[in-house]
Amino acid sequence: MNFSQLSFDWFSFEIYGLFVTLAFTISAWRYYKALQKKQFPIHFFIHHFWKWMLGGVVAGRLFALLFDWNTIVERSGIYSFFAFWDGDIHFIGALTGFILTMIWDMRKQSMDSWRWIDIGIPFIFMGMLITDLGGFLTGAVYGKETSMLWGIQYENVSVDILTPVHPVTIYAFIIHLWLYFWAQKRKDIWSNVPGRLAIRMGLLFFSVEFFLQFFRGDPTLIFFDSLRIDQLLSLLFVILLFWWGRKRSLAKT
Repeated sequence: MNFSQLSFDWFSFEIYGLFVTLAFTISAWRYYKALQKKQFPIHFFIHHFWKWMLGGVVAGRLFALLFDWNTIVERSGIYSFFAFWDGDIHFIGALTGFILTMIWDMRKQSMDSWRWIDIGIPFIFMGMLITDLGGFLTGAVYGKETSMLWGIQYENVSVDILTPVHPVTIYAFIIHLWLYFWAQKRKDIWSNVPGRLAIRMGLLFFSVEFFLQFFRGDPTLIFFDSLRIDQLLSLLFVILLFWWGRKRSLAKT
């Protein structure tokens, strides 16, 4: 059988939200166990974790609506923010909200948040692997049309391309798996410089993410006739991480 003719209609788009939830649950649990093993102040984590999760949920939903403006226009207007049952929460948005809320709490306690973020880097990529799988199975994220043998054809009302498309989530899965093992090998080597692992992994991830977006075919906001809003977000994160990295390097000289 030609692989390009394989069809996937096992899951609906709404199930993608469950994959995102599962990804955050597993990542958070593994993160908690790692903090415990490294003898971080677990009481602080337990006391503040609910705020970090709330920040992640709110930001994840806002990012999802921003990236798919039709959700607001065609459904219940601004009230669609509360329609979590439609399964649309943006993983990177949720992660951003989680980390920013955590940094805010730690700044008030004069704690070094970079050490905490470094510990969580491998588990972030673990969560991404789960969301990649969810995007592949549900069609929540799909690629442009392709004649390549490895193209995937969806039989899903959420996918508006009827011909085989690039399995862009499989491309992402392979890259995220490599980044996961890369981070695992370097987390102890770079542990003496808090933030080095997080910044370098972030630069790698968002640089790759920028180019992966050229293969995506699912609808989203487009700027300048070619750049997706996801790509603009990736560029913003690359700039911020580069600036943070330079700032920390200058502070140590």
